[in-house]
Amino acid sequence: MKESTYREIVLARKNCRICSGLKNPGDVAGGQFDCDEIGAWTRWQGNLDADVMVVGQDWGDVDHFVQFRGIDPMNGRSNRTLMHLLSSIGRPIEPITEMSKGRGTVFLTNAILCLKGGGMQAPVDPGWFQTCGTKFLRRQVEIVSPKVVIGLGQRAFDAVLFSFGLRRLPFRAAVDAPRGVLLPTGSELFAVYHCSPRILNTHRNLPQQLLDWQRIQRFIERAK
Repeated sequence: MKESTYREIVLARKNCRICSGLKNPGDVAGGQFDCDEIGAWTRWQGNLDADVMVVGQDWGDVDHFVQFRGIDPMNGRSNRTLMHLLSSIGRPIEPITEMSKGRGTVFLTNAILCLKGGGMQAPVDPGWFQTCGTKFLRRQVEIVSPKVVIGLGQRAFDAVLFSFGLRRLPFRAAVDAPRGVLLPTGSELFAVYHCSPRILNTHRNLPQQLLDWQRIQRFIERAK
């Protein structure tokens, strides 16, 4: 049942052209780098029975997608740090390879599934989060039904709240809170800072982030 419902939303994503300013992966380079997952990040880890789901902001821009053939580059510090953080809560994941098929230990996805232009740090339109949240993000949480949903950064955290019609919360307070936000599906939503080098150097260093993630591990242990 999960698999068939998931395939339905993957097909819907492949056919979605609603957002002005974004490109569907199927429209980039003749679609040769698109995948049969909800998005490029899920190609790395897409376990439909995962108890941990991580939601990022967006995968990147068109040029980055073409350069790396739709596969997350493993030489980036953000990805290596994410692997370290997941391992710290008992959810180690393997590096993505050309042959990865979107399964594994956890479920990775993005609040915005299509590709922006203008570089990795290009601005994002709030409407993109609203469209993807309504059409795809909430449905993914409902299908996977993880114990924990992790919003990786403020915009990803806000996108999950919006997708369920929940009010926005102060991000720093949400990160510091010992518990997450209970979603209507029964999953617990936790806010964490993004693990990019910029955030590690300016807002939340790695030792602090490891402590932030430990509250997630404590929740998982209690929820067994």
